[in-house]
Amino acid sequence: MIPIELTPDLITHVRTIDEQNEELFCRLSALTAHWAHSVTREETEKALDLLNNHIIKHFADEEALQLMSAYPQYEQHHGLHKNFIAEFQSLREEYKRNGFSAMFAFKLNRSIIDWLVKHIRTADVEFGKFMNKK
Repeated sequence: MIPIELTPDLITHVRTIDEQNEELFCRLSALTAHWAHSVTREETEKALDLLNNHIIKHFADEEALQLMSAYPQYEQHHGLHKNFIAEFQSLREEYKRNGFSAMFAFKLNRSIIDWLVKHIRTADVEFGKFMNKK
């Protein structure tokens, strides 16, 4: 798995977003650490649920900032968030049906962690530049 940390290239310089991204990465790290410590399926499901709640709140907060600032890329950004949430929901349901597997870990890495890093590095940093010009 790729390192799950908020590196300098992922900083938006919008305090709320950066703090929530840091928390998001902490939750992802905690989730992936579960498998190394042989925790129960219920504990992993709880970690997935907490991560899901954080993602939904984070995206809502970020989109509220975008709307308040009249961010011209809001619709596109909202669409990216909506698609991500659907993909994460699908992954959560897969885990609830089948439990942990190497394929699940691969999908979590590929579909969730990689996507978030790329999204933050591009879309969120771009929004941060917009906000910091205001």
